[in-house]
Amino acid sequence: MSARDALIASITGLVQRRGVAGAGLGALLEDSGVARRTVYLNFPGGKAELVTEATRIAGQSLSAVIRSADDSADPVQAVRTFIDQWKVHLRATDMEAGCPIVAAILGRSEAPEATRAAAEAIDEWRAILADRLVSSGADPDTARSLATMAIAAIEGAVVIALASGSTDALDDVGRHLVEVIRLHLPAES
Repeated sequence: MSARDALIASITGLVQRRGVAGAGLGALLEDSGVARRTVYLNFPGGKAELVTEATRIAGQSLSAVIRSADDSADPVQAVRTFIDQWKVHLRATDMEAGCPIVAAILGRSEAPEATRAAAEAIDEWRAILADRLVSSGADPDTARSLATMAIAAIEGAVVIALASGSTDALDDVGRHLVEVIRLHLPAES
């Protein structure tokens, strides 16, 4: 793994567990094992630039998760896949590491460009899901609003899971999102 990749992986994990403000340079150097000089050689803009790049990469990775059910282009499967990914992630991190995209948004004062990268990621997630809904027969306006609701509900459930120490909120949200999505799709023949 290159020093750049190690820095990105480290800052992503730190931001997920501590938020942008809590992901200080000392913790980054300790976690990544790189020298201070290496940070500025790879990210001349310092922590803010590093957090922005890590947010962009995390957004792309999560977009890939949502797209991973492309075989069927089924919006219900996309929602289930996204929720399942979060459940696996939360359990793997002992319910300590949340969404790096949400953390970047909340850390806007320290890394404003990361907030823009986070907004782009969320817009992409909504577009992926809305496209699947339209392809499955949903009205475009309804598809857009359903996609917004789904992403907001899933990300909210991740926060509740972190607070409660349980993925039950993701199960609840997933069950009801599937019900609502199916209400807006044409009945299968």
